[in-house]
This record gives sequence, structure tokens and C-alpha cells, in this order.
Amino acid sequence: MLQHLITQDDGLRMVPTDRNELTAAVGRLRDELRALPEKTDPVRTRVLTRWVGLGQMCLGHHEDARTFLQQSLDLAAAIGNTGAVVATGLNLADAHRYAGDVRTADALYRNALNAARSRCPELLDFALQHTGKHLMERGDLAGAESHLREALRLRIAKGNTELVESTQAALDRVELLLGDAAAAEPRA
Repeated sequence: MLQHLITQDDGLRMVPTDRNELTAAVGRLRDELRALPEKTDPVRTRVLTRWVGLGQMCLGHHEDARTFLQQSLDLAAAIGNTGAVVATGLNLADAHRYAGDVRTADALYRNALNAARSRCPELLDFALQHTGKHLMERGDLAGAESHLREALRLRIAKGNTELVESTQAALDRVELLLGDAAAAEPRA
């Protein structure tokens, strides 16, 4: 829905490609959400709330992002859509991470990763990628590298070049940070 309006910055966080256009697109999705009839299909509401939340997160509106993503996560759980629970849980974790709420982000990443491992293996690479970037930001570079290497292995097996490139970019960033950390260590 909004993928074409979202990219990653140098820190590998999602940001708008065009802030004004993303703002307008999020507004249109909010209008569509408000126009849905009462007791409408929860699947459409879930999808709309997720994309509004993602857009708000990219725009830096963290409180709105968390509200919409939590609503989407609750709907995904209520309708029993495990894939949506994992994906939206990761998005909600990102929203908490972007807002600086590391403790809540940790718990959400852990839950999504566990759910992907046990019930939704087709999304395990996504869970590993998001968790790896979180660990990188926290300074757990060894943990980040481990998660990202596993994600890369899975993505190579999937054969999706775009996903492989995304994970490789994250691994390159971790390796750069590891090199910087090694260079900063005092020599004996």
C-alpha cells in the first residue's frame, strides 16, 4: 500500500521517500478507515490500521503509530492470523524502538521471533532481520550479527534478491560498527 513511499535511511530505519506524499497517503487511508461501516470485515480494518501505523512511524508520529499498530495486532490475534500477528508485532516493536522504548521493543521482538520460529517459519527471516537491527542499535553487535547471518541464510534459500540485499546491507553496517569498536579498543 505504502511501500513505494518508504525507504531506509543510513541507520536502516524506515523513512519516507517523499514526506508530503506519504502524509497525504496516510490521510487517505485514515479516511478510508473512518468510512468503513460498523462491524465491517476485521481483515480490512486490520490491514488499514497496520498501514496507517507504518506510515505514522515513518513520519515520526510514534504515539499514533503505536496506537494503530496495537489495534492491528489485536485484530490479527482476534481473527487468528498468525502471519499478521508476527508481521504486525515486528512493526509495533519497531515503533517502540523508534520512540526509544527499548524494553517494550525487546519484548515484542522476542514474542514475534518465538512465534515465527514455532508457528510461522515463512516469516522467520523477517523476524530475524528486524530483531537483528534492534540488537545492532542497542549495541549488541554479536547478537545482531548472529541474527542477521541466519536471516541471510534463509533469504538466500528463498531466492529473493531484494531481501538478500536488505539483509546484506544490515550485515555490512554491523561489520562496520564491529570494525569501529575494534579500532577504538586500547592496544596492550
